Amino acid sequence: MSRVEYRMPGRLKVPARFFGKFTWKQLVRLALPPILCVAIFGSTLTPELVFWLAISALIGVAWYGFRPFNQYIGELAVNAATWLVGWSNVAGNAVEELSDNYVVTESGEVLAVIEVEPASLEMRTEPEQRALVSIYRNLFETVSYPVQVHSRQKPLSLEEYRSLIAENGSPDKVLKQDYVEHIEEFNAGKLSRTRHFIVIRVNRDSQRWIEKQLRSSLSFLEEEEETERQILLDELDSRCRDVLSTLNTADLSAERLEKQELKDVIYSNRRLEPKPDPFHTTQPKDGRGEYRKTVSLTEFPTSVQAGWPAQVMRTDGLVDVVQVIEPRSTAKTSKKLQRVSEKLNAEIDSLLRQGYRGTNKLEGLLEDTEWFLDLLANREDQAVDYSVYITAHGDNREACDRTFEKVCNRLETVQIDYEKPVFRTVDAYHTDSILHPDHLGEKLLVPARCAAAGFPFTVRDTSQEQGVIYGVDTSDESPALFDRFEWSSHSMARMGMVGSGKSYAAKIELLRAALAYPDLKVVIVDPKNEYSSITRALDGTTYTLGEDDYSFDEDTVCFQVDERGQEENTELLVDLVQQIYSAVSQDQRKTLVVIDEARILMNDETGRRVLNRFVLEGRDTNTAVTLISQNASHFTYCREGREILDNMPGKVFMRHDRVPESVVDYFQLSQREEQELYELKTGTDSDHSEALFKVTGRLDTRLRIESTPQENALIEATKGGQ
Repeated sequence: MSRVEYRMPGRLKVPARFFGKFTWKQLVRLALPPILCVAIFGSTLTPELVFWLAISALIGVAWYGFRPFNQYIGELAVNAATWLVGWSNVAGNAVEELSDNYVVTESGEVLAVIEVEPASLEMRTEPEQRALVSIYRNLFETVSYPVQVHSRQKPLSLEEYRSLIAENGSPDKVLKQDYVEHIEEFNAGKLSRTRHFIVIRVNRDSQRWIEKQLRSSLSFLEEEEETERQILLDELDSRCRDVLSTLNTADLSAERLEKQELKDVIYSNRRLEPKPDPFHTTQPKDGRGEYRKTVSLTEFPTSVQAGWPAQVMRTDGLVDVVQVIEPRSTAKTSKKLQRVSEKLNAEIDSLLRQGYRGTNKLEGLLEDTEWFLDLLANREDQAVDYSVYITAHGDNREACDRTFEKVCNRLETVQIDYEKPVFRTVDAYHTDSILHPDHLGEKLLVPARCAAAGFPFTVRDTSQEQGVIYGVDTSDESPALFDRFEWSSHSMARMGMVGSGKSYAAKIELLRAALAYPDLKVVIVDPKNEYSSITRALDGTTYTLGEDDYSFDEDTVCFQVDERGQEENTELLVDLVQQIYSAVSQDQRKTLVVIDEARILMNDETGRRVLNRFVLEGRDTNTAVTLISQNASHFTYCREGREILDNMPGKVFMRHDRVPESVVDYFQLSQREEQELYELKTGTDSDHSEALFKVTGRLDTRLRIESTPQENALIEATKGGQ
């Protein structure tokens, strides 16, 4: 899926240049040493003066031309002196007070943290991508204060999950060993999990009217400190409401962190004794902490793709991104851009008069400036100061430096200029922290649409600590590990044409769930008569409806029909589901009920009512119901079917041969998703199948579904359709 591209202006800082080349600072660097030499030795031309003039000229040229770490020698010396004075005084614990929903820092600021759930751009058409980015852009047009957006990655280890599976009992030791090895393959891939936070902060200097309110309030209240705190907190609450109301839409979900969630985030990002060195933002102290290394972005190419930070964050290693956006006055920005335009025109004219033809870059900047001015004049956009900082981190110096080099290579590949804050690591430490504002201050003046192109909420966390691995996220090759018993409701619908792999995937889940959940009860309704080998592998019993006497006492039971496709099967199946519902209602164990060919029940009025009630009340009985059908329209065509889907957080779409409008409308499928339903791979034309996997509020992506050798052998043991 192609990404929408957004135009980016060049760096609109255009200093006046003399002789068409030198700024006044550069002239000072070149001329100051010779001038000082003349002032010391006099203006009389002597061999001694000539010697020292030559030396001073060389010093001036070196001062002008030699730029280690992309910094002039003088700047580097000042930064080094500042670092020597400041690094040992960096305090890792900046928290003065941690309340239920806000933090007070040692500087007197109050701040709140809002977490944003990711939204997929990969599965959306270009108009839909623009709509999603515009929601983010609206935030910058709504607020009048700086907004910090932190995308932070932490290592994700499946070792505890692997140990859990290895320790649990299993009737089939080969099955368990195969799944354990499957988990180990993911562990070897150095997984990470990503969370996205918006940090809102308020201090007494944030807005003038806050101070006015403070002064007026002091005439009525005696406790100045208490009054100031309450005014700051009221403003903080107001700002949080602004952000939440802007971002909480059908496509994005944001929530203010409170109580334990807030404490966990603050403590996990607090670094005691950070100890920055000249190159690393932090490094471990007494074996605690990690190495971190930061770059600031200084200029973008002429265009960037929507959600471009995801490309950097998918670098092999742990990468954090901090974006700081601060709206600017339109009037002041227009005046500044007018001055920039005049400088550029003057410089271009000067160079052309002198016979120079290398004015392409200046002309490009002039075009960007005029474009920016037109946007502001037509009220089509808002000006913002935009800062981006990228930090590579790892448990040891080698891992950190290796990831850092990969980040730099990725930035160079996409032609994004960056600067390493050598000897500015104290400022980088503060900028990288959730508890501090931006200290580096590397700002770019851009339209809000350009800052919004850095839409960060696309890198997602597709793993929990327990549950079942449902597949591999094709966007980043991470495992989709979910515990459906932690969802708001535990039920799921699997939908796809014959041969799409929906029943195959359901069987994989059954085998893995039996390993993941000790004391799990499994009930299978099998009108296609193809789950007997799975039932045997789970040490269960298969019954034939209408012939065998059966009970629900065993841990695993499967119910088949005497002959597929008979009309009397419908009545038998409806009665069976009613009995299953009654049985599981009296058993609080985790229960997984798989009902294949659910369309048989959905085509019967009584069957629809039974399924509706079963799914609706499944959470109360700790029951997860999986309904499998050949097309999503088997649910969307009737009221009961839609109610069933309304109470199912999980929807799994395999390949469809037709997608009725009722399905597109109900699920609000994008044009791209609708097209994907016709293109998803199946097990009959590939070595794996694919699915659009949607979990309300958690996941919306494309999964590759793969089995282990033993799982495949058990599934293939009973031949039948998929």
